[in-house]
Amino acid sequence: MKIFKNKQKTAIITGASDGIGAAFTKLLIKNGWKVIGISRSLKKLKAISKSFSSNQQSFKYFSCDVQDFKKLKSIAIEIETPDLLLLNAGIYSPVNASQINLDIYKKHLNINYLGVLNCYEAFLPGLINNQNGHIIIMSSVSGWIGLPKAAAYGPTKAALRSFAQSIRYDLNPKGIKVQLCSPGFVDTQATSINDFYMPGLMSVNEAANLIFKNMSSNKFEFSFPLSFSIFMKIFSYLPDKVSSYLIRKFIT
Repeated sequence: MKIFKNKQKTAIITGASDGIGAAFTKLLIKNGWKVIGISRSLKKLKAISKSFSSNQQSFKYFSCDVQDFKKLKSIAIEIETPDLLLLNAGIYSPVNASQINLDIYKKHLNINYLGVLNCYEAFLPGLINNQNGHIIIMSSVSGWIGLPKAAAYGPTKAALRSFAQSIRYDLNPKGIKVQLCSPGFVDTQATSINDFYMPGLMSVNEAANLIFKNMSSNKFEFSFPLSFSIFMKIFSYLPDKVSSYLIRKFIT
């Protein structure tokens, strides 16, 4: 069932060449959207484009690192203002916090947090000008509470959660909807390197379908899979001694 009525809607998706970004790109196009995909991997973007050989006009792409604000601004000037901005690009590397490598922490910060801010700054003026739009920021349940191996990744997702919570107060009155998506474990190239049990692990297609379903809701934050999200939310409210014990027991 298509969720647009008259005008074909347009989405900008960062991190569009792989994982949830690629799955969501394909799902939107299947449902009648036009997607502008942004990713560092030109090869993967071209492969996605070829998969829409019968519908080439529905997918336009740009090879760009979200750390490159100047190029993002040039893209914003070139394209139409989107109806939806999915700020999804990010990296994940498990770390052993007893072995400090500051470069890994900085890389997560520069891509996962500052990269989102770069995209936000580049594409927001069009939404403000139109007094309309929708921004979805991809966070994680690891932004709720510290998890094993996530000392570099988790803090960036916590920062995104706080950022999304804050910007809605300024953007909602201007007609811009803000949502925060906080998934649990999704089966991507990033999570495939984990050597621990990942409860509730789901496919990228399942994740894309749940984002698609929730984007039309009035929820500010949505998370999945439901059972794992409930447990993680409870963990975040428990006394630290209890929550850390449960996390060691079930997620190590």
